[in-house]
Amino acid sequence: MAFVPRRTFPNYNLPLANFKGHHQKALTKFGHLAPQIDLVLEVRDSRAPISTTNVIFDKVLAHKQKIVLYSKKDLSVLKKNLLDKWHAQENEQYMFIDARNKKDATKVIDLVAKHYRSLNPPPPLGLRLMVIGMPNVGKSTLVNSLRDVGYISQLSNNRVSSKRSKVARTGGQPGVTKATSEIIRISESPDLLMHDTPGVFLPSVKDAETMLALSLVGCVHSSFIDPVVQADYLLYLLNLQDPKGKLYSEYLPHPTNSIMELLHGIAKKRDVLKMTKPLHWSVGEPLEETFDELGMANHWVNLWKQGKSPKYKGLFDLSAIVETNGEALREIFQQEKERVGTMNISEKITDSLGNDGSGKEKHRKRTAKDREYDLKNRLFKI
Repeated sequence: MAFVPRRTFPNYNLPLANFKGHHQKALTKFGHLAPQIDLVLEVRDSRAPISTTNVIFDKVLAHKQKIVLYSKKDLSVLKKNLLDKWHAQENEQYMFIDARNKKDATKVIDLVAKHYRSLNPPPPLGLRLMVIGMPNVGKSTLVNSLRDVGYISQLSNNRVSSKRSKVARTGGQPGVTKATSEIIRISESPDLLMHDTPGVFLPSVKDAETMLALSLVGCVHSSFIDPVVQADYLLYLLNLQDPKGKLYSEYLPHPTNSIMELLHGIAKKRDVLKMTKPLHWSVGEPLEETFDELGMANHWVNLWKQGKSPKYKGLFDLSAIVETNGEALREIFQQEKERVGTMNISEKITDSLGNDGSGKEKHRKRTAKDREYDLKNRLFKI
């Protein structure tokens, strides 16, 4: 009988919120800095391009020109023609990048420089950028690459000592960057300056599958969701992408919908199966095979999350797997904006920046910090 992959995933009772204090502070800082920003670079993980889209950014940084960068292209099988359909609806520019790749960093700088040259007159204090995105999508890695390719390379060409060092901290878990950086120069010719920012989570995601997708790409801490549930969701998605089971054939010779069968195969492959006595064991009865379920689940999920080899490439967004069209995607994001719009955080943003997010409305609830930045922004424009 032919194998039939699961068409639905169990609705586990998972936490849907991972919004932290520094996320709120970052959003407030975005609003304060917005008048100084000429261009926004929004980074999304190309393995979960929909789940790693944060609709709050459109409210905080309203009316700002944006380039969407899909990171970790070396780990994704996302189709370019699908992105073309999605972004044609919004008339947005986008790029597929590997944030560690110098060629890709050069392409980003070239695209930003093109935007700089299109401005008449050019910004007297340089083109100011802000890189934003969900946690752990590669923002700080990108900033380091841009700095390395742009500014440091220019110093090297001018025969000035240029020790290559990170200007932004990076790490394997989310939350390494907890505050918006001071301005970082990434190029002198043209003059490009950038703010690195913390990853900002949604106050809550819409459903468990979105949280699982974010967990699989590392947007939440590895301990936030049960590893076996993560592994089961990964198995569910991989079966939808390849019902023949080739994506895990090194552990099982046939496809399966059972995560425990797969974890047993992983333990067997790694030679960590143990023979133990069952609870009511008697002399002469066979021993029972056991293994560390959590350990095997963590091991397998991390292989995909970190892309330990070229074969660990996939998609973790169900909407991307079924190739949702541009119109349907717009509807998804519109519903998400309406959902997030009912949350307290949206009220705070509206109080501070106004209904249109521009910060130009007169009747707003202003804090002392807001007024301080209003003054700074007026001086910045003089």
